[in-house]
Amino acid sequence: MPAPQTEDNRPERFAAYIAARRFDPPRPLLMRAAALAARKDHALDAGAGALNATKYLLSAGFAHVTALDSAPASQKAAEELPPDCVTFVLSRFEDFSYPANAYDLVNAEFCLPFIRREEFAAVFAALLGAVKPGGLFTGQLFGPRDSWNTPESGMNFHSREEVERLLHGWDIVELEEEDHPGKTKLGDAKHWHIFHILARRYA
Repeated sequence: MPAPQTEDNRPERFAAYIAARRFDPPRPLLMRAAALAARKDHALDAGAGALNATKYLLSAGFAHVTALDSAPASQKAAEELPPDCVTFVLSRFEDFSYPANAYDLVNAEFCLPFIRREEFAAVFAALLGAVKPGGLFTGQLFGPRDSWNTPESGMNFHSREEVERLLHGWDIVELEEEDHPGKTKLGDAKHWHIFHILARRYA
């Protein structure tokens, strides 16, 4: 039986997820995005979690990474990283002030679906607006057949057509869809419906 996603149980689940992810390798989508980056001055790791992606971006040559997450466990993990290269911001997506045209790469791994439905459109537009012209965005959105798509989840879900509309005006480098049963990182049964996105903002 899939474990329900609710806003009430989310902080506890996020803390457990961060602990489980601490020593995972970088995801291949991020690695491909970093390899495509023409400049590597500043990246945003949105929903930084265990800071795996932040660490990888530094190792891939990014001079500075801003790591954004609302979980205190993520802030604790950031204390292990050099403060001259990493700026950690403890904030919800909805409350962060996204600087326009600021980042060569914005990475948002498996976190965007947790933005509240009613706030998603504005937050996602601001997130994309933070990418420099010629820069890259990578992340995931969940589809309507995802088993977390319930009224009590407070999450957002999108069809493929909606995802493509959200990326209108961008060069979509990759848009891969997964739709299958599986398990979460915490071992719960779940049906995954995911869109993996790698896109470049036109210069």
